[in-house]
Amino acid sequence: MPNALWIWIGALGLCVLLSAAGIAVALVDIRTGKRQLLHSGRRILSYLPFAAGFYGWLGYCVYGIGWLLTSDRSAAGFWKDASAPEIVVAASACALPVLFGVYLALTFHYPKRRERPYAAMLLLSIVSGVGNASMIFVINAAIAEGGEVRVRLFPFFVLGMLLFVCGQKLLRSRLIRMTNGMVYDKRMEILGTVLNASYEKMEAMERGKIETCLNNDTETVSAFANKLVSIGTWTVTIIAGFVYLALINGAGFLLSLGVVVIASGSFYAIARSANKLWEQARDIQNVFFKFIHDLIHGFKELYLHRDKARDFREDMGDSCASYRDKRMKAEAKIANVIVIGDLLFAAVIGAVVFAFPALFPGMGDGELRSFVFVFLYMAGPLTAILSSLPELFQARISWNRIKRFSEELSGLRGRETEPFAAEPVDEVSLRLDEAVYAYPRNEETAFAVGPIDCEFRSGELVFIVGGNGSGKSTLAKLITGLYEPKGGSVTLNGERLHAGDIGSYVSTIFSDAYLFDRLYGIDFAAKEKEAQRYLLLLGLQDKVSIRDGRFSTTRLSSGQRKRLALLVSYLDDKPICLFDEWAADQDPEYRDFFYTVLLSDLRSRGKCVIVITHDDRYFGLADKLIKLEMGKIA
Repeated sequence: MPNALWIWIGALGLCVLLSAAGIAVALVDIRTGKRQLLHSGRRILSYLPFAAGFYGWLGYCVYGIGWLLTSDRSAAGFWKDASAPEIVVAASACALPVLFGVYLALTFHYPKRRERPYAAMLLLSIVSGVGNASMIFVINAAIAEGGEVRVRLFPFFVLGMLLFVCGQKLLRSRLIRMTNGMVYDKRMEILGTVLNASYEKMEAMERGKIETCLNNDTETVSAFANKLVSIGTWTVTIIAGFVYLALINGAGFLLSLGVVVIASGSFYAIARSANKLWEQARDIQNVFFKFIHDLIHGFKELYLHRDKARDFREDMGDSCASYRDKRMKAEAKIANVIVIGDLLFAAVIGAVVFAFPALFPGMGDGELRSFVFVFLYMAGPLTAILSSLPELFQARISWNRIKRFSEELSGLRGRETEPFAAEPVDEVSLRLDEAVYAYPRNEETAFAVGPIDCEFRSGELVFIVGGNGSGKSTLAKLITGLYEPKGGSVTLNGERLHAGDIGSYVSTIFSDAYLFDRLYGIDFAAKEKEAQRYLLLLGLQDKVSIRDGRFSTTRLSSGQRKRLALLVSYLDDKPICLFDEWAADQDPEYRDFFYTVLLSDLRSRGKCVIVITHDDRYFGLADKLIKLEMGKIA
């Protein structure tokens, strides 16, 4: 016994030192600013009554151990005669939870950015599992002993409940923060990579892939991470239960362990066989998001054409049915093995009750009851862990998809992650020298634009004209830096820039331009009066208002939306302005106003104005006319 006490003293002393060191490190981090206060002081103080109650009860239980260990003396008498090592063990057992609680409180209320407190969560999981398992052991002992012992055991049952509940609360709080932080970091990482990816590669990416990754995959990972809390607690509970069974009866323990291994192995094998179906179901999610995109953006066509809507519904229904069928097959496999596992557990309990008395004559009725009682208690956590395996496989699939998607996007990077700092210039000269762009060859012949030689200068109004399919939009994408030329070069004031950086000098309104409801990238506070003036100039003062950099609405007619986009272009105040068929959606009066007044005003302000247009009646207003035919300047 003395040797065992010294082992306890050494183990508890080490844990006390580690907790104290953790507190010291946390305090240093708070002082240096690595940890920032998250919650208010009032909220922190609200936890003190609960902490006082828990530690008070813990102290009472430690004190009551002497009462529990001796039947002929009181607790006070036990501690009065206790040896120094016993007192040290008791003091350490009280000090350790207090220090660990202080460490948890500091690290929770003063979190560190991207902190991953795996060690603390592991300890909390162990504490919670031990508390959960101790309740069943205490109940079993109270039933077996009865009388005064049952009364002495009650405080320890309450302590087990407190350990379980408090451990779960603290563990879940940390895991929720960590997992949601991980999902946030991963989403922002993917978003940052997307925003810095090459436009032409993003343009060719499978539709629906980004939505599925940012939404479904990250949510799947987050949802399963919360379940890890329960899995950790159940695992500790099961381990403690098996230890208890081994102490009751070694042969029964081995039989139970064998059944659990068989059931778990079968479950894992079948779950692995369903993994391929989970993978296929995940792929269908990409297609599903594509259908949602088509439904939203193509609703006008679907509404007008009932036959088209019927066919679309059938096509989308086939995709949803395929997803349903694959999930049903995978979940049916899992359901079958769960039923088999429950049957094996029931068989073990039956064997204990009916076969053990014959196989082990020395096993008493009390041991049989304890064995069945504990095993029934363990069956729930065992089933729950096995039932979590499908979610584990799905979370792993989603996490691997997120990683692969991030790697794929990293390979598409089209510019530096740091924003390009455009140097202010009074005049610009944008020149294309033998610039060529060819689309990927999908057939024997592929459309190409170029070689193009042209120059665009400040104070010029240039019209780009040509028939449909002549290459106007492709040339516009070369000019604005959306496309990197496959041959030749694009220079600004004699300096060759990366394609993704040319946009810092260009304000664009494409024919399919998207209108955000907020003025991103614009200091609205400094340009509020200017924005109000442009609302009047563009005739939108009765349709839209702007407050704190946000539009009151973007639900406007196509012509009004183009005017609002023009307001954004004015506020951008870039040296180069490109408009792709801007006037196509305007009424005749405002179309004339655009060509004769607005474009002339921009040119007089020293802007380089490039307009893609079919309005031949206004061609004479241009300083330069570039006509394209079959991808070349005519």
